Amino acid sequence: MPSNQVIKRSFNFLRRNMQAQLSWLKGCQLLDAGNRADGAIARRPDRQWVTPYFANLAALAMLEEPAAHPLVERYLDWYLRHLRNDGAIPDHHYDHSMNLIKITRPDSEDAYAGTYLSLAARYRQKTGQTGWVRENLSGLKKVARVITGLMDKDGLTFALADYRVKYLMDNCEAYRGLADFAALLQALGDREAGYFKERAAAIAGGIESRLWNRRHACYHPAKTGRFGTKIDLKNFYPDAASQAFPALYGLTGPDSDRGAGLYALFNRHQPDWATIQPPGYPWTLLALYAAQHGDYERALAKLRHVREAYIIPQSEEWYCAEAAFFVLTCSQLLNKDNHRPKGPVLREFCQSRRAGRSLLIKHDQRPF
Repeated sequence: MPSNQVIKRSFNFLRRNMQAQLSWLKGCQLLDAGNRADGAIARRPDRQWVTPYFANLAALAMLEEPAAHPLVERYLDWYLRHLRNDGAIPDHHYDHSMNLIKITRPDSEDAYAGTYLSLAARYRQKTGQTGWVRENLSGLKKVARVITGLMDKDGLTFALADYRVKYLMDNCEAYRGLADFAALLQALGDREAGYFKERAAAIAGGIESRLWNRRHACYHPAKTGRFGTKIDLKNFYPDAASQAFPALYGLTGPDSDRGAGLYALFNRHQPDWATIQPPGYPWTLLALYAAQHGDYERALAKLRHVREAYIIPQSEEWYCAEAAFFVLTCSQLLNKDNHRPKGPVLREFCQSRRAGRSLLIKHDQRPF
């Protein structure tokens, strides 16, 4: 069936379920003006565990609803209020009265920072307002320096200051965050835009030179020490699933040979990705990955399966980040003509290196 007919027949499903998940996400937010916890977004409405990485994605999805923009600003404020002195942020656990019970170690610092910077840039883009950004510029730069402080000589970021592993997924998110932040600073006329732009380019270069495996035509999921970890695409996570991240975060385009090849390779080794069952996590972001590549039938099949297997039964494995990618996929499909690929950053990186020039980063090459 032609792609336009697939979307047309599913229009009501997409619109209705997108709105339902937006409502569910808003139910995850802790709201009590004046309370220090105000604005935090928990994993689930019934679980007051705030993982900022997941919350960043949830807030990004909430930007799809204009009426929720003030709620996103409250979350942005919560994040900055809870930064450590080094600019990183831990997980926070609250009771049902919004009292802080404990804080726990984040599972990464580079990805938390990168997704937050992308959220801040997207907030400004969606609202058209610069007031919040200008008022909080010093805090945003503090977050950005978390990423630059984690960068090694090869351009890649460590997951944590005391955990010296460089993950493909984290580096894609860190790259995107710095690229988005650099574009935001440039729009504001801030003279540090060039610095963060160059740092984003260095991460892109590290991903290309250290994590891309020419022989296998796919990425190493991580790098420890001098070498990338072994690749086995029959292993769903992290080996196969991580291959989606360069596309999701704008490093490869679906119109490129590499992007199309990676998507075909992923489907060949993981043909059942659209029907993952509990107790496994649903990996809804793969629906967005499929939609980005014009594979609307599989993207819709994934959304329908997720609804039946996770959302309706109220599965414990359904949490705010999964709901976020459900919303973002619906938005991608409903507005697919506005998400045409603009060409992969990596191709531009290689061309600029051959020409002896620095990378010119285009900040809006992801599908969300």
